[in-house]
Amino acid sequence: MVSTKHKKMYWIGTIFGAFIIFSILLNFVLQRVWAAPIMSMGVSESGRYIISAHRNNNLILWDLHEKKWSTLSSKANLYSANFVPGTTAFLWQDTDNVVTVQTTDGEVLRQFKHFPTYGHVISSDLKTYLSADENWNVFSGYGDTKHPVLNDGVVPGFISAGKLLNLSMDRNITFFLTAGFDDDHSAISKSSPLNNSQRFSKYGGVTLWDAETKQPVAKLRGNSSKTHATISPDGQWVVSADEAGIGLFWNTSQPKIRHRLASYYGGIYLDDSPYETGDPRNWDNSELIKAPPGLNDFTIAVAFIHNSEYYLRFGNNSHMAALFKTGSPWPVKYFDLGESPKLVTYGSQYSRNTAIATSPEAGILAMGHQSGGGISVYQFDPDELALERVWVVE
Repeated sequence: MVSTKHKKMYWIGTIFGAFIIFSILLNFVLQRVWAAPIMSMGVSESGRYIISAHRNNNLILWDLHEKKWSTLSSKANLYSANFVPGTTAFLWQDTDNVVTVQTTDGEVLRQFKHFPTYGHVISSDLKTYLSADENWNVFSGYGDTKHPVLNDGVVPGFISAGKLLNLSMDRNITFFLTAGFDDDHSAISKSSPLNNSQRFSKYGGVTLWDAETKQPVAKLRGNSSKTHATISPDGQWVVSADEAGIGLFWNTSQPKIRHRLASYYGGIYLDDSPYETGDPRNWDNSELIKAPPGLNDFTIAVAFIHNSEYYLRFGNNSHMAALFKTGSPWPVKYFDLGESPKLVTYGSQYSRNTAIATSPEAGILAMGHQSGGGISVYQFDPDELALERVWVVE
């Protein structure tokens, strides 16, 4: 016969065990986001906040310091989540096509009706607003001030299917950049960016624009397929890379001079190598570092991670990222981003390269996952050249 004391101990143990199980399950639930995959994202300059728009139209604000998040809307445009440089305000659009600039505390700074955006950026003073539509046309302003900047024919066609025309702007509002797919070499003087009577766009590739005049400065050509490019925060450098593995960079003060990034396995292809050497594919591999398993130079995105000094190049179908220093063609270091959970870099998801975002000022990298609404956040240490995953939510 079981004593009353033993029965009491049994029930205490059962209740305690149930509490432990409940706590584990609650923690599991709290560490999961019940939303669809992230489609666009921005990181605040401080690195504390991240804003993300998801495939099911959820808009989520993440707080890295508090390790918590909140759903702000269930009607967000998929490609509209972005932060305003130098502020605690973020930019987004709802499914009624209303664009809102609001602070992380909820204060609305600007609000206006617009067309459905497929990517947009705004300056820190909120005076320069650029947006792209689904046909890779680019507009400046909104409402009565809206006017076309790029509208010269349809995108290059089925080869670019699923690719956004990526937009970026430097912090000084000197230049902005567009990048999609194209290798048209016609001179700017021979082709206007406003000529929608022609069949295909002459400005689908990487193009540098004057942020004040909204006129093209240079066609930065050399990529051969779906291309992602970005401009450094100080406006001095442009870096690009594509799904064919070609990586390039330019100094904006000399946009006619193109520099090649090293292939991780072959080195730098020398454009001027003489055919007399017996092999026109002459490569310089003098400063290559050993490439780890899982590295892929077929690229889905590039992003600055430490001011304008260092940037990351993300391989397609890869959990590795390469660190480069601006002005140098050589990879400095390779980072393992983690094989689980799988990141947005998997699956040739070029329509989701906006689900990779950084704060170059704070050294924060945020990436959406291949499936599910989760996020992985990393901290870059410029002294140790280290990248540590500091938060994962599945």
